[in-house]
Amino acid sequence: MSTYQPRPGQPADVYELETFSFAAFFQDEKKALHSRSMMLALSYLIEDYAARSPETRLIATFQRFSHYLRQLQRYRQFAPQLSQVFVLGFPDKDPPDVPNVTPIALEAGWPLVHEWVVIAWGPTCAAALVASDDEQRAPFHKSRRFQAIWTISIAQIEPLVTAFYHAIGQPAPRIVHDTLAVQRTTLAMQKELTTRLRAIR
Repeated sequence: MSTYQPRPGQPADVYELETFSFAAFFQDEKKALHSRSMMLALSYLIEDYAARSPETRLIATFQRFSHYLRQLQRYRQFAPQLSQVFVLGFPDKDPPDVPNVTPIALEAGWPLVHEWVVIAWGPTCAAALVASDDEQRAPFHKSRRFQAIWTISIAQIEPLVTAFYHAIGQPAPRIVHDTLAVQRTTLAMQKELTTRLRAIR
């Protein structure tokens, strides 16, 4: 299992994983999403489109690894199609080795333990769901209330990805976006999201 190790000589202004938070990037924005079923639909949608989009990276926080294990079969199927997959969670269970998946264990007091995040980042795909637990419950307690935002803005997602890679001591990937392809992917995602949400209502 991978754990966070800062690079030797890492600059002091670089984010560190133990204090890092995706939600902090949106702390001043209104959070319009509160439905767990909608957040789950968005998570699946982002994962599915990431897998369909060449050279895409996926970052997913599960609060704890036992949540990830419930989705293990999905990740076994689509992870080989992605350039890189990071799965983060509190280590209440040991995640098995899955090709192309790097699990990163979180400690109970770290902000990411309270976040539900799925980010797809590639030349033809850019999407992110960022949710935080209102109650900041301990890892072994089920979170009941989330505030979430989802975005398809490259300008919003790029700082998240860059900061995350710095926090784990790796250089951020250099992505050249195909603007038209990203637009096509985004339109397809929005259309399919509408279909999926109708199916669960």
